[in-house]
Amino acid sequence: MPFTEFIAFSIFAWIGSFTPGPNVAIAATTGVNHGLRAALPQVMGVPLGFVLMMWAIGLVGASVLSGHPHLVLLMKIAGNGYLLWLAWRLCFSATLSDSKSMQPLSVKQAAVFQMVNPKAWMMLVAATSTYAIGQSEFFARMGWMSLGFALPSALSLLTWAWMGDKLRHWLSVGQRLRRFNLCMGISLALTAVWMFSL
Repeated sequence: MPFTEFIAFSIFAWIGSFTPGPNVAIAATTGVNHGLRAALPQVMGVPLGFVLMMWAIGLVGASVLSGHPHLVLLMKIAGNGYLLWLAWRLCFSATLSDSKSMQPLSVKQAAVFQMVNPKAWMMLVAATSTYAIGQSEFFARMGWMSLGFALPSALSLLTWAWMGDKLRHWLSVGQRLRRFNLCMGISLALTAVWMFSL
């Protein structure tokens, strides 16, 4: 991959990883409700799922999706429906020990979650179709892209979970956590609605 393309891809990957979306919302919420350590499986699982999905899209997915718009719509409905369900659960989580509070994701759950994460699909289809599919040295490009997505993804989730963990004590006073979870739930729901409209 030429250096200028790699720089452009890297900027895309870093901005896409750190900007709000389902993964960062879940990481921050896990940090607040369960602590930083509980978010570490997600920090490992999301990049794993992201990279595996990128290879699937790069090898077969983009051509399949481009010829079947109804499949894309079905994926959007399923993914955004799941995000709305998570948002609903989050809105009604009231305390740090609340049994209804969204439980931390395991490595496997975080990896599989990428399959219903609309932001992941949009980023990966855009990146693979722009920087890998139909290009010379396809496998080398995909290798660089794997690293280019995994590193910022893990650092982003770690940062958001750490920030959530640092707010944990402050949010444990009064109704602060209830309000935080409500705001995060609403943000997640709005993200789902926005991504569905694209």
